[in-house]
Amino acid sequence: MIDTRVGCLLLSGAMIAAMAGCGTAQTPTPSASTSTLSAPSPTPAPTVTPDTRAKDEADVRQAATSWGMLIKTKDLDGMLAYYTDDAWVNPQGEPIAKTADERRKVWTTYFATPGIVDTTGETTRVEVARSGDLAVEYGTYVESIRGRKAQSRTITEKYVTTWRKQADGSWKVIADIWNRDK
Repeated sequence: MIDTRVGCLLLSGAMIAAMAGCGTAQTPTPSASTSTLSAPSPTPAPTVTPDTRAKDEADVRQAATSWGMLIKTKDLDGMLAYYTDDAWVNPQGEPIAKTADERRKVWTTYFATPGIVDTTGETTRVEVARSGDLAVEYGTYVESIRGRKAQSRTITEKYVTTWRKQADGSWKVIADIWNRDK
């Protein structure tokens, strides 16, 4: 039987030896798992995306103006080309148009509305995502409609249009909604 004092002395000596090795550089002995490791590669610097929101806003405003002229002149094919293939159109009081055929029907019906004399729109605000791939356009427009007895009336409406930047840098509409003020 070992004397407890001797056991404590041996244990204390082992602890001192272990602590003496703490904080000092020690060369690991090579093993099968460590012999193939290389030094860690440096962390790459984060990629900084340039802020293009001012240019993108100007581009969306220009696209909206061009699109508006096609609507004003009732150029059905030209204005429909501004929609992406997966765009949704949310006309007032009608079901959502989710396909190209449904979008065509919405606008064909609108262009056939009797008495529309003029449509004038105004983009009031454009917000571009920091990512530079989405933008939301807010605006109003006024329709002048001639009645059956040559009476004219004006209808004011508002809209929200969501645009997505395409691979070629152009902007197309992915969501379109409008409604009347009264």
